[in-house]
Amino acid sequence: MKVIIVGAGFTGVQLARTLVSEGNDVALVDKDAGRVHNARNKLDCTVVQADGNSLKTMEDVGLSSAGAIVALTEDDEVNMVTCALVAPLHPNVLKIARVRNDAYYAGAITGVDRMVHPDVEAAAAICRAMNHGAIGNVVPIGRGFGIASVPVVEGGALAGVPLWTLASLPEWRYLVAYVESGKEAFLPSGDTVLSPGDRVGVLASYADMPSLMKFVEGSADATQRRVAVFGAGRIGSLVVERLLAARQTSFFGALFGGGAKGREIALVDGDERLCRAATEKFRGVRALCGEITDTDFIRDEGLDDFDLMVAASDNYERNLVIASYLKSRGVGKTIALTESSEFDDVARKLGVDVAVPMRGTVVDSIMSHLRGGGVTAVHTVCNGRFEVVECDVASDAKVVGKALKEISRRGEYILLLRSAGGEDLAMPNGETVVQAGDHVVLVLRAGDVDIVRLFGGGV
Repeated sequence: MKVIIVGAGFTGVQLARTLVSEGNDVALVDKDAGRVHNARNKLDCTVVQADGNSLKTMEDVGLSSAGAIVALTEDDEVNMVTCALVAPLHPNVLKIARVRNDAYYAGAITGVDRMVHPDVEAAAAICRAMNHGAIGNVVPIGRGFGIASVPVVEGGALAGVPLWTLASLPEWRYLVAYVESGKEAFLPSGDTVLSPGDRVGVLASYADMPSLMKFVEGSADATQRRVAVFGAGRIGSLVVERLLAARQTSFFGALFGGGAKGREIALVDGDERLCRAATEKFRGVRALCGEITDTDFIRDEGLDDFDLMVAASDNYERNLVIASYLKSRGVGKTIALTESSEFDDVARKLGVDVAVPMRGTVVDSIMSHLRGGGVTAVHTVCNGRFEVVECDVASDAKVVGKALKEISRRGEYILLLRSAGGEDLAMPNGETVVQAGDHVVLVLRAGDVDIVRLFGGGV
């Protein structure tokens, strides 16, 4: 598919790289000479220095044959206008705009088919990790399932045994989707033996996530009664909003160890103006104003006794430092918002439990919209080396009528979940027969479109 990207910033380049790796025809447009030079050095695609907010520019780079245009400049209005310019002449071109203005995001903008709000995407990713115990990033799958990235700990139940032996354990109700060992990442088999220091993606139902945390860590107490969020800006505030809304639900209440009355939520920032605004906005939330790395402040406010600390400021490097520091002082779990998945390894070495990549969440959201055919969602894992893809099986797909044991390709993909005829998603087995109209969830190497096509999804 031909895709035009307007804006050659970090996200634009990352999106272009992902699309090119899958064999798409990509044109990247930016008027900044420095960004264009950087993109040309990194990408094997058309990179043009021009004003993207121009219909002539769009026509020059191949708009007539494009399937989608993605506007990713730093200006919301420019992104929306770029889409609006294309809409009347090319209504069938998918038009995606990145916006940060809440008013734009909440409304229907003429000429824009899809809007992606980075702050909303990041806050949602943070809350998914929080909701499931902060054992690792959690990729949402269909309805009711997620893939949690969890560590293999010394002496833990996952260490030193072949995966096939786990199936005999009565408390094992999960599926290992992928393995990260050192700098390598691969799809496991039943003979795979995990070692301390490895990380694995474990598929589980949301209801089973607390049990998974106890199983992996050997912890008898997974509750998080005291939660602190560092950063009273947009993302931190969104996280607190979601916390306040979700803590009334039965699952969240169970995870946090009881009802709202005994739970403590604190929002921490050094900006007095933001703290005052938070105090007025969030009832029942402690707004703490001070330097979070100051020893006296930490002691006086009891921050080192919190069960969970989320560092969600717009200073990504500082988020890592703060999450690591508070972890070293006794905080149970820490989550840090980072710039990209390239910081995942750094976060782990610093002892941070979960690193949420700002740019990666945006790219995943856009890719979910761009995939054609029966593909309904795409999530990257293992620092972009693998993808979790949801798609609907086409009537003419090569796998229709075949059992999984007949179509398995060891090391190439794993079919994690299947839903047939409106049924709930469930883990299949080797005897499961794939039928047209099934909804399936696959984990595969990033950009392996042949596997997606095998099940009938487009690109």
